[in-house]
Amino acid sequence: MKRVVLLALLLAGCSSSEPTTSKTYLLPTTETNLATSFANKHQPVVVVRPVQVAEHLSGTGLVYQTSETEVVQARQNLWAESLSKQLTRIITQELRQKQSRYWFDELSPVVSNANVPKLQVKFDRFNGHFTGLAQLSGQWILTDAEGRAVSRQPFSIQVPLESGGYDAQVLALSEGVSRLTTQISQSISQLTL
Repeated sequence: MKRVVLLALLLAGCSSSEPTTSKTYLLPTTETNLATSFANKHQPVVVVRPVQVAEHLSGTGLVYQTSETEVVQARQNLWAESLSKQLTRIITQELRQKQSRYWFDELSPVVSNANVPKLQVKFDRFNGHFTGLAQLSGQWILTDAEGRAVSRQPFSIQVPLESGGYDAQVLALSEGVSRLTTQISQSISQLTL
C-alpha cells in the first residue's frame, strides 16, 4: 500500500508543471493637478470619443511584433482593463492638464448628442517591437460642433524600451501616449472651435 501511495505521489509530482500565472497591466496615469482639474464656464467643451484600436490590438493580451510581418498577443501578460477605455481616460486627463483653452470630457450619455466639437483618436499600432521600441501610430481627427473635420493628423511615435519585458513595454507605451497628447494639445490650442 505504501508503495502505491508513493508511486502516485511521484507520478503526480512529475506530471504537474509550474502553475502559469497571469500578470495584468494598466497604463500609468499622471498625477492630476487639482488647479487644472475643474472646468470653468469660459472653457468650451471638446468631447473625447472612445479611442478606437485596430482589431489585433483589441484583445486582452499585450501585443508584441516579433518580425517584420508577425505580431503575437501575450497569453499571460494581459491588460487589466480594456485598452480602449484606458487610452480614452488617459488622453482626456492629459489633454485637460496640458492646455487650458478647452475642457476635454469623455463621451457620456449627457454629452452624446450635444453639438460640441469631438476628438477621435485611432491606433493601428500600440505594441512592443523586436528592435527594442514601443510603437504607436494612427491618426486623430477633430470635428467641430456641426461634425465637419477641423484637423486631421496622423501620428507615428517610437519610444525605446529601457529594458526587456512587458513592464518596460507598458512604460514606453505610456510615454508614447504622453508625447501624443502633447502633440494634440499643441495643435488644438491654436484652433478656434
